[in-house]
Amino acid sequence: MTQTPLDAQDSRHEQHPQRPHHAPHAHRDRPGHGPAAEHSEALAELLDLDGVLGAPVLSAALENAADALSQPPLTIVDLGAGTGTGTLALATRFPDATIHSLDASADMLDRLTAAASAAGVADRVMTHFVDLDGDWPAVVPRSIDLAWAALSLHHVTDPSRVLRQAFDALRPGGELIVLEFTGATAYAPDDLGTEREGLAQRVVHELAAQGYPVTAEWTAALTETGFAPVSRHTSTFSASATTPTGARYLELQLLRSRSLLADHLSADDLAALDSAINALAHGASELDYTSGRAVWVAVRPNGAAR
Repeated sequence: MTQTPLDAQDSRHEQHPQRPHHAPHAHRDRPGHGPAAEHSEALAELLDLDGVLGAPVLSAALENAADALSQPPLTIVDLGAGTGTGTLALATRFPDATIHSLDASADMLDRLTAAASAAGVADRVMTHFVDLDGDWPAVVPRSIDLAWAALSLHHVTDPSRVLRQAFDALRPGGELIVLEFTGATAYAPDDLGTEREGLAQRVVHELAAQGYPVTAEWTAALTETGFAPVSRHTSTFSASATTPTGARYLELQLLRSRSLLADHLSADDLAALDSAINALAHGASELDYTSGRAVWVAVRPNGAAR
């Protein structure tokens, strides 16, 4: 997956969302030093934690994909692969497949390559440094069995174009899987454990006002492109500070929220948010978080012409 709730947020349900200002998909720099490198490191860690905690969502999406395929896939394209969570899951679920992982961040692709090597699947993973707004089909084989777009499609400037490209790249009977945020986000307790009543609601509200999280409804666009059938499934992503992984994920997430909302929350709310982050960092929080995720399974009909 290429993005987190704080990189892909928009409370509006747009059919053709535009590229967000903070899209990691557009970041091309390699790791270095200073604030930019620290941002990249924190984002990569957040993406990896999102992958760990989102394993049930990912597993369900993979089963949705497998159920709709007429035969096991041999060629898969991961559109916006990020640190490689989706790529590794695809390689594990479909052991005979070669996965072509696309991203416009060299940093992310370096991390993906290392992760694939550590997982023992490097021989079946091919990385491509390419922007989804560009001619990405030129770098992957024709007659793809499965295209995978996890929390990445709404980053592109022209989603309709990318959907047409995916349709044309797929073999008849091949399928496109799209994962997206649904916008249903909640924290418990509502004070984030700070006794600052309504703090979580205000954080969620102000993030929404800034365009977080980006959500999109793809059913109509997929159908208009020519995919049939198109099915939509929903699931829930959850994180709990009662586990070390959940606590670290929520710490990083709230740190990013605080940065985004520094000019939009009161001084008292910011102080309380700092307290909540500190509690997460020291294992003294019982915060829970949930967000909605949707999965579309879109099949290219067997009789569809290229």
